[in-house]
Amino acid sequence: MKDVAKRAGVSQPTVSFVLNDRRDVSVAEETRARVLEAAAELNFRPNRAAQSLRSNRPYTIGVITDQIVSQPYAGQILLGIQQAVQPSGYVCYVVERAGTAETRDDAVSNLLAQGVAGVIYASHGANPIRASRGARDTRSVYVNCWPHVDGEQACVVLADEYAGGALAATAAFEAGHRDVVFLGGFRDDYACHERERGFVDAATRAGLDPNKLRRVYGGYQIGSGYQLALAILRESAPTALVCGNDRMAVGALLAVHSLGLECPRDVSIIGYDDQPDIADQVHPALTTVRLPHLEMGALAGRLMLADGDPDPGRHLVDCELVVRNSLAAPRAGA
Repeated sequence: MKDVAKRAGVSQPTVSFVLNDRRDVSVAEETRARVLEAAAELNFRPNRAAQSLRSNRPYTIGVITDQIVSQPYAGQILLGIQQAVQPSGYVCYVVERAGTAETRDDAVSNLLAQGVAGVIYASHGANPIRASRGARDTRSVYVNCWPHVDGEQACVVLADEYAGGALAATAAFEAGHRDVVFLGGFRDDYACHERERGFVDAATRAGLDPNKLRRVYGGYQIGSGYQLALAILRESAPTALVCGNDRMAVGALLAVHSLGLECPRDVSIIGYDDQPDIADQVHPALTTVRLPHLEMGALAGRLMLADGDPDPGRHLVDCELVVRNSLAAPRAGA
């Protein structure tokens, strides 16, 4: 640190303030940049272990995940967390909640023994999860999940699934479609319920009676989308399908092709998720709603590092409509 101070032409306390990101101490931005440049040139890094011992302040965040490590798409949540906490000198320890309840608790106990500053629970799908035993009194944030106990106060980060469902439906209605079918996932699933609420309200705003628009439910896989769409298309001729996710949309696209129809000429299809290597790779590429996994993780990280206890309640992150080629106006006479 003395070498950095000498090269930057500042005092040693100034180096400490800059490298510890002490924003409560006034340091000119030009001076801050000079210190960081000198530290980089000397390959100097603060010893976080020593700092933790001295200040009794851990520089690690525990991330307890539910099937995220095996889901590269939802893994963007982990990347967002890391990007949010890393500039402040924190690192993440990730523990997957695999196996039995006993092995999960053992893994979390080992994590807490490292002296983490807090715990972020993260799930690949929006659903309630059980807080691990021994971590209930630890500073916590939930991202894409929430405590399974009703009424428990917690800081929760979720995608705004309701607004996302409305975006998908509104895109179809604004393109001129009136015979639109909602192909939902599991009926009791949180995301399906919220997206359907958005669909219903968008229909009402478009001057349609949502009770006259068909809504069917299945799973979130390609096969489910295929079977649901095939049955709907054989029964009648809707001009647009709003699907529970991109996998179901791919299944619907296969059903359209199997019946000798074309998308979007005969049937427009809208997905949900903007799943990499799926939504933009099929033909035609899917118009879809992007789940903001990266932004959700980043917000969870910022809430974890905020002064005081993380704000309780649900913090919603906006979804985004991604327009591609699977949506067009209904053909004349349809």
